[in-house]
Amino acid sequence: MVRPYHLVLPWLAVALELVTSPASAQIVNVHPLVAANGGKEGLSVTVDGSADVRTGNTRLLALGGSATAGYRAGRHQVFLMARAEFSQEAGDPIVNKDLEHLRYRLSVKGPLEAEVFLQHDRDAFRRLALRALAGAGPRLRVAPIPGFEAALGLALLLEHERLSSGAEPDAGDEVFDARLSTYLVLATSVTPHLTLGNTFYLQPRLDRAGDVRVLSESSLLAAVTKHVSVKMSLSSAYDAQPPAGVLPLDATLKSALQLSF
Repeated sequence: MVRPYHLVLPWLAVALELVTSPASAQIVNVHPLVAANGGKEGLSVTVDGSADVRTGNTRLLALGGSATAGYRAGRHQVFLMARAEFSQEAGDPIVNKDLEHLRYRLSVKGPLEAEVFLQHDRDAFRRLALRALAGAGPRLRVAPIPGFEAALGLALLLEHERLSSGAEPDAGDEVFDARLSTYLVLATSVTPHLTLGNTFYLQPRLDRAGDVRVLSESSLLAAVTKHVSVKMSLSSAYDAQPPAGVLPLDATLKSALQLSF
């Protein structure tokens, strides 16, 4: 029988071979989505999307969407996510990015788990043409009680990043680095239909103490029906050494309609 981790480990090996040489990407929080798709045995799928179209005095087009799939079998959990965002104002693009994330999680013993993951992402307005990473490490569920989750994670990341071309002095730079990724996840079900969560990441570069990335993201998920929910999230991301012309701090407030099956 082919187990889930037999499918994931070859992808990790391929990624480690392809990673060749950090620029400055942001941390992406996938843990609320992993939890949403991993609580039950078998396959689960979640799709969400948003659109904002305006004409007249304000000409705006904003599109976003994501699809996630999770499969859980006993001690094994596999999670796959893809999402994209595109916006333009008065015909000029202002957001253009996408992300794909694959993660395998194994329950080792009691609250101790192990994770391996791969990720690819791109963000034109942070001058990030390519980011590919592979990572692995332990995860500890601090308070595994019904209706509440608290978990600590630690992973070693290998990153390959390439900046977009242009007139900036660092245009086209390609770099390879290793980071230590630590995170704290908190989530609680206030009512059967309302869930609050917060995730905090800290990712220092191992060979350069001043190069650190931080992310704090809070979310609210309200179930409208069994399959339909509304999600709101507020995130703040900080990059101590961004590319030339890119601000170190970003804050985002988002709302979306989410479908689960």
